[in-house]
Amino acid sequence: MQEASSTQEFKPALLQKVAGILATFRRLPGVEGVALARQDGVMVSSILPQSREQRRVASISAGLAVTSDMAAEEIGRREVSHTIVATLEGDIIVRKVGDEYALIVILRPEANLGMVLLHIGRASEELRVVVTPL
Repeated sequence: MQEASSTQEFKPALLQKVAGILATFRRLPGVEGVALARQDGVMVSSILPQSREQRRVASISAGLAVTSDMAAEEIGRREVSHTIVATLEGDIIVRKVGDEYALIVILRPEANLGMVLLHIGRASEELRVVVTPL
């Protein structure tokens, strides 16, 4: 996985914190990549395979989070916890972080989904604290 960051609106110290939280996913078996993107599709920080186009991952995942929210609202549900796109090559999980960001985790088929979801819950809370303005 290759690490990349964007300094759109964060100071270097905050970007380091975000990158550190994302890096914790490296120790989970079956995680292929992880990223934090703004809801408008701008990548904040990522650890993705070189074969993945960051801009595309950010914009599609942000769109998925927004679409999931709209679908839940139409069905009468209050809030989406996370969205899972299941594929034969592994799952893609998108979880909102605050109102403006989305955490994206790309998995291989051998990943332990329960363990990854538990980690996503913890990491999204840590990220929310980091990216929420005081």
